[in-house]
Amino acid sequence: MPTHPLDLPSLKQALEAHLCQTSAISDLNGLHVFAHGEANVIFRFAQTRLVRVAVNTPNQRFGGDVWRVTQFEQDILRYLAGTGIGHEVQAAHVNPTPDFPYTYLVTNYLEGVPLDYSRSHLHACAQTLAQLHRLPRSESYTLDRLPNVPTIAQPLTLFYQEAKDYAQPYLESSHADPEIVEMIRVVLDQAKTRLQSEPLLDNYPHRCLVHGDHTYENWVINPQRAHLVDWEWAEIGSPAGDLGHFLSPVTICRRQGYALPPADRAFFLQSYYAALEDSDLAERVQRHFAAFGVFPAVRSLCWTAGYWITANQWYAEADTPNAVDRVRRLQESRQQFPSLWQAVMEWLDEAI
Repeated sequence: MPTHPLDLPSLKQALEAHLCQTSAISDLNGLHVFAHGEANVIFRFAQTRLVRVAVNTPNQRFGGDVWRVTQFEQDILRYLAGTGIGHEVQAAHVNPTPDFPYTYLVTNYLEGVPLDYSRSHLHACAQTLAQLHRLPRSESYTLDRLPNVPTIAQPLTLFYQEAKDYAQPYLESSHADPEIVEMIRVVLDQAKTRLQSEPLLDNYPHRCLVHGDHTYENWVINPQRAHLVDWEWAEIGSPAGDLGHFLSPVTICRRQGYALPPADRAFFLQSYYAALEDSDLAERVQRHFAAFGVFPAVRSLCWTAGYWITANQWYAEADTPNAVDRVRRLQESRQQFPSLWQAVMEWLDEAI
């Protein structure tokens, strides 16, 4: 991971010069930084197009190779082409060149706003996730079209182990709060007791493309539909992985400390199961969600504690609005941790 802020003006200048030499790009008008996150810098130009430049990857599956992220997302967006679920790829630069040592995707610009957890937004997101999860039941969207996307065969076991790994930097830190250390150990012990329910997923099999990162900023919602962006954490696995991450109190809290009321949680799930339009598939996903749904929340909770230790100081040094907001959320998560832990524990206590 970088240890200092990117030189955004220089990056913009290099990208602009590179695009001007690229025959696939025309009408390079008004190129400007649209969004800047940990993994990508997104530029907008010609009003209707985006350039998503990969500058970092916190995702260990790519072994620190940022270039692979662009190819990975291109493969997924091509699989989804024509569905409206995500962006449409218009051009790609998947191999760095001397004049521009980064990779990027050029896509359409999606009109809309981030997820706000209103009933209308919950319904729109439920519709999109149901569409995504039922795709493999169509011959046009078989999963063999995604050979480079990892398949998760034992998600409970994997997520439990990842939760332990994410928490370890905090558990080993000399600055760790003993009360939070105990919370982490308790939640991991409780999650471990639920691993015995993993065979339920094999008894009711269904695998599909799963987005896996439902932070409110990764949704673009307009009056017509909800779109999903940023597919770096996608995998092939149980649809309950998406439902669990979407409903995780840790995920939801990222939007101004929000907590989803139980009635809205039930509304989202009812909307989703109805949108599947397939009673057999709905039963399978319900079984998956009962067994696996809480594990993304357990993993996110443990990741949060570990990230307090491993977070790169780049955020503290950067002065972009995105970086400042991330630092603020990192600090707030320390105060929110006990209430988030309580919510995850209550979910773990639910009967399977």
